[in-house]
Amino acid sequence: MVRCGIVGLSKVTSDGTENGYCTNKENLDVSKPTLLLIHGYHGGGLDQWSPNIPVLSKHFNIVAPDLNYHGKTKFASDFSIEMQADWVHRFISSLEDSCLQNNLIVIGSSYGGLVSARFCEKYANQVKAYVCYDGLSGCFNKSTTDSIAQKHGIPNAFALLNPTTVKDLKTLAGLQNPVNAPNFILKIALENHFMKNRNEKMELLNYLDRNESQLKSHKFEWTMPVYVLWGENDQIISKQSAYCLKRIYQIPDEQFFMIPNAGHILNMENPKVFNQWVIDRFAVKD
Repeated sequence: MVRCGIVGLSKVTSDGTENGYCTNKENLDVSKPTLLLIHGYHGGGLDQWSPNIPVLSKHFNIVAPDLNYHGKTKFASDFSIEMQADWVHRFISSLEDSCLQNNLIVIGSSYGGLVSARFCEKYANQVKAYVCYDGLSGCFNKSTTDSIAQKHGIPNAFALLNPTTVKDLKTLAGLQNPVNAPNFILKIALENHFMKNRNEKMELLNYLDRNESQLKSHKFEWTMPVYVLWGENDQIISKQSAYCLKRIYQIPDEQFFMIPNAGHILNMENPKVFNQWVIDRFAVKD
C-alpha cells in the first residue's frame, strides 16, 4: 500500500495497479467500526467519498474500492452486478487487517447500491449493517429517469448519465442545483472522467437493461439491519424507489431516512449532513 492525498488513507494495489483505498496501518483502530463505501456509476473510491473520509475516518476505519471500469480498476468481465460484488469481496480479502474485512457497515450509492445489496446478501457473514443510499434496486423504474432526461432535451437515461458535451454535463450536474463552473473546467472533467472507459461503463448499463426483469424480480434475503437513506429531490432515482424498498422489505421507520432539499449525491452536495448521519447511526459512543 502507498499513501494517497488524504491523511490516514493508503492506496491499495494489486498486481501493480491501484484498485482502491483503505485506512493505513498507522491509523487503524480495531475499536472503531469499518465503513465499506461503494461508489456509484462514474464515481470512484476517492472521487465520490473524498468530501467525507477526513471526517468519517475520525470515527471509522475506511475501505473504499474502485469498482471495475472505474478509477484504475479494469479487468475483462461479463459486466454483471455479480461480478462487481465478487470483485469487492476479492478487494477486501486482499487487505492485511481482519478488522477491514469483517463487521462491515456497507454504504452503497446509486449503482453501487445494487452492488452492495448483492454483496450484503452473498457475503452476509462479513456485514454488520447495510445502507442503501439512493441505490438501484428492484424498485427502480428506468422510465422515470428517461422522462427526466427528456424534459432536458436528452433522449434517455443512458444519454443523461453518459454526457459527451459540456452542455450535457451541465445538465447532469445541475439536476439539483445550477452549475457555475467555467466551461474549460467541465471540459477537463468530461475528458478525464466521463470519457474514461466509456464503452465499458456503457456495457454496465446495458447489462442492467438486458436483465431488468430478472433484477426486478429478485428478492434480496438480507440478514443484517438495512437502512434506507435518500435525497427527497433525487432526479436520478426517485424517492418512490425508496418508499417501495421500505414497503417490500418492511424497513422500520427508525431505519428509513428521507433527507429534505437533497438530490442524488447528498454526500457531495452536503457532506456535513451526510457525515453526521453516518456518525449518529454507527459510530461507537464514548
